Amino acid sequence: MKNSKLSFKKSHEFTKRIERVIPGGAHTYSKGSDQYPELSSSGIVRGLGTHLWDADGNEIIDWSMGLASVSIGHATPDVNQAVINTLSQGVNLSRPSSIELEAAEVFLETTGTDMVKFARHGSSVTTAAVKLSRAFTGRKIVAVPKEHPFFSFDDWFIGVTAANYGIPDELKKFTITFSYNDLDSLKALFTQYPGQIACVLMEPVKFDPPKEGFLEGIRELCDRNGTLWILDEMITGLKMGIPGASSYYAVVPDLNTYGKGFANGFPFAALTGRSEIMELGGISRTGDPKLFLLSSTHGAESVGLAAMMSTIKLFKQKNYISKIWDTGILLKNSLSNIIVDKGLNDYLQISGYPCNMLLNILGPDKKLDWTFRTLFMQEMASYGILFQGVFIVTPSHSERDIRLTCQAFENACDIYLMALDNRNAKNLLVGPEIKPVFRAII
Repeated sequence: MKNSKLSFKKSHEFTKRIERVIPGGAHTYSKGSDQYPELSSSGIVRGLGTHLWDADGNEIIDWSMGLASVSIGHATPDVNQAVINTLSQGVNLSRPSSIELEAAEVFLETTGTDMVKFARHGSSVTTAAVKLSRAFTGRKIVAVPKEHPFFSFDDWFIGVTAANYGIPDELKKFTITFSYNDLDSLKALFTQYPGQIACVLMEPVKFDPPKEGFLEGIRELCDRNGTLWILDEMITGLKMGIPGASSYYAVVPDLNTYGKGFANGFPFAALTGRSEIMELGGISRTGDPKLFLLSSTHGAESVGLAAMMSTIKLFKQKNYISKIWDTGILLKNSLSNIIVDKGLNDYLQISGYPCNMLLNILGPDKKLDWTFRTLFMQEMASYGILFQGVFIVTPSHSERDIRLTCQAFENACDIYLMALDNRNAKNLLVGPEIKPVFRAII
């Protein structure tokens, strides 16, 4: 890899072409062109370990890792081989398959839960968790933290975001919000909606750690009010620990949802929890109402299940959690030293845990500034660092990756300092500034 500015001419041409045939230019909005500077890689051709190669032939270091879905590294040989082995047995069989049972047993042994339903993406299982909680409690309302940006593309959640165009107003009233780390804000909802809240659905942690007693307080509040507690561990699964943050914090929700890194980038998601709740989606209780929980032709397609089992095996055998945290600590300390040396403590701040860190990029008024954030991302990209504000650390990230990232980070800091001194980043920016995914106007 060269530590000099790259050209993205073909990447830019690729973006124009793909936006003519795919709405948004990607199949998840977080990969769209409005989420990255104009001067950045696109048209990714291949990935290996922590490196990607784009349409221009640039080799770049990936800190996004497939939006946190690639937990070991791109094209990990053992995971790929497990997938190859299962291909010869058929990938979608006409009755429940042996790999479904094997995968369920491996998964449940890892999570310590009773029953599981598999799916292909996170939105399916979070929506299923909501449906299950409504059936179990006989209630309608879902409570989520307003600081957690995404749970599902389905109406029940998108209706409470700024991008709620196309969602009937009648549906929006059934999802309400509270503040993470503010137990009183959740207590107020239980007072305002007595006997009406079916579930509290949340990530166990985003970047700021939970205050002492906060998660335990939610458990107690839910129990007292007859409400189910659902932890969405799409991000924290196989990063905070095995299986995830619930084991790290030693808390037990009623239901968990997992996905992303559990299959090292292959499509996989799971809803899991207590059997007395999960069995509502079964067919053994003759005479009971039938809950149509999750029913997908590709829900138990064997490729994702094989990848999941191989990924879990590697994490257990190779002590990957410790490797991730050690690498993350080295990265955080190295970047923090640069921030201090450049005198940018008030403008660049790292939050989160070593496995999943956020760089807060502030403008001259020490507030979030999309133009300054875009400029910093642009400069990182120009030196071959794919970075979207978050560092997703994997066991494949090397000391060399960190060294090259720090060199790019120093260069970006120098340009950023120029913009701060002039209180203007636009004259250093090529193309438009990035925009929030969840916004009312395009």
